[in-house]
Amino acid sequence: MSDRRRDVTLLFGALGLFFLSVSMLLPTLPLYVRDLGGTPIQIGLVTGAFSVGVLLTRPFVGRAVDTRGRRPIMILGGAVAGACAPLYLITAFAALVAVRIVHGAGLSAFTTASTTMVADMAPPERRTEFLGWLSTAGILAFAVGPVLGLELVQRLGWLPLFLAVSACAVASAACGAGLSRPPRVPSTMKPADYRAAVLRREVIVPTITMLLVILAHGGAFTFAPILLEDRLDFNFGFFFLAYSIASLLVRLMAGRLSRSVGDGPMIWGGLAIYAAGMALLPLVRGPGSMTASAVLFGLGFGTYQPAIYGIVANAASDRSRGMVLSMLLGAFDLGMGLGGLVAGPIVAAFGIPTLLGGLAVVPLVGAAVFVTWLGPRPRVATEYEPGLAEPRVP
Repeated sequence: MSDRRRDVTLLFGALGLFFLSVSMLLPTLPLYVRDLGGTPIQIGLVTGAFSVGVLLTRPFVGRAVDTRGRRPIMILGGAVAGACAPLYLITAFAALVAVRIVHGAGLSAFTTASTTMVADMAPPERRTEFLGWLSTAGILAFAVGPVLGLELVQRLGWLPLFLAVSACAVASAACGAGLSRPPRVPSTMKPADYRAAVLRREVIVPTITMLLVILAHGGAFTFAPILLEDRLDFNFGFFFLAYSIASLLVRLMAGRLSRSVGDGPMIWGGLAIYAAGMALLPLVRGPGSMTASAVLFGLGFGTYQPAIYGIVANAASDRSRGMVLSMLLGAFDLGMGLGGLVAGPIVAAFGIPTLLGGLAVVPLVGAAVFVTWLGPRPRVATEYEPGLAEPRVP
């Protein structure tokens, strides 16, 4: 096996294992906090605290990925996540918030480094395809993780769940440790102009779009597990399974879609489908409506995500890509955190169905922002700095 193929395989494994650890907590953590006596506001605070740790560390992680390399930062992120998982057994509310913040820092390191590494491996004209294909590792993890997490809790309890989460995160770090060591970057290389890189319109507009969409996503996925548990008489983890399968199938076609219709239509078209899935979620009463909502969610998410990452990755140079993608991922994290925090009081006042119905409008606003400022079919040129070589630091 060639070194490149081996690295792609290890990276695929690292992504799958890490996101398996994350996805097992997706439907179970709100239930865990509720079982400890947490209120809707406390549930939102605990889930949202994850994003606080991510946001606090994103700028530092982005710079470290560009200067220290992708591989060591990815290993560090997996190790931190593995160490945090058993600490959820500390049931004090303040302790849970603190653990979530540190866990979020681990996710910040892993996702920034791994996403940048995927973008580095692909030629510019195929970045959306590569990002879509390798992201299927995470989608496969999200297909089985929620079902597995709920089964572990129902059959064995909370301790086995948290140990399984830890084991998957540590295994992802081990896969990262097996990646090839990149050549060292010359110490005389001029530092990247991060301010110019992140202030490009091709970076800022997709980042704002991402923030709006994930704001809705974070609010919906914080309280959807509680709604689904109340309304369905079977393991509602199958919602996440259907969602993940739909997202997986469309991501496998990301390259073909990007070449045939372009990244822009993938973004605003995907967001329209995503909004339809969210609008249907409050109407779920049985397996049919659950599956329809989940499939629309998955198709929309799987269509717009690779394209938005591809546009931003292509807008950055190799020396600034870590920071630029860190900012985009930071918008994802901020949206998840604010979504949970804002959703808690709304649920307490009006209920979960009202929350979900209102959030369905937000992805359409994100699509409108994107089309207004970049156009329906944006053409993105890579950031260029005359006279500077572009070393790769995977």
